[in-house]
Amino acid sequence: MKKVLVIAALSLSCATPSLAFDEATAAIVAHHKAGKPINITDVAQLMRSSERWCYNQDGTTCDWSDVYLEVTDAGADYEISNAWNETYDIAFVDKGVFEDNRSICETGFDWVPSVRASLRADGSVVSGRALATLKADIAAEIADGDSTRNCFDYLWQGADTAAQTITLLQRQYVDGAYDASRDTPVTLHFDPASAAALTWRW
Repeated sequence: MKKVLVIAALSLSCATPSLAFDEATAAIVAHHKAGKPINITDVAQLMRSSERWCYNQDGTTCDWSDVYLEVTDAGADYEISNAWNETYDIAFVDKGVFEDNRSICETGFDWVPSVRASLRADGSVVSGRALATLKADIAAEIADGDSTRNCFDYLWQGADTAAQTITLLQRQYVDGAYDASRDTPVTLHFDPASAAALTWRW
């Protein structure tokens, strides 16, 4: 019996690291409190170490999600994915700049050329003329949008070490003015399997 217990203990000790945050993320978790703002240095580290950010998560679905591709001291390149309409899911690359050690702000980057798409019905890839038509439709629709500049900062909400998730509240500033109606909870996924299982709602 003692030998069995020793083997079980060793098995648990080997499994534990896979259920924990990396060292840099764990340090951030340790010093943040619910409802308090996060400085952009810590936000940038969470961008680097996470697998996917899921906005308004409900079960395994998101309104949209971000995967951070490159993060520097100046800003970040990231892939946004969401349902464009009832037919298509899209993904595209956008860019943001860090400001005031607090926010990430839009740059006006033209992301339409980077759009990739799949059919929501079966996940099949959209290409060729169908993709070109979709890009043209997207470009026409966003051309009718406003020209405001949006910035975002984050409040700490909490962390779940076992699930390898962190929850933040994203706050939006439109041309410098805070708009509380656009507050959005975001769940940061650090486990590749749970991040890959996420989908997008329409």
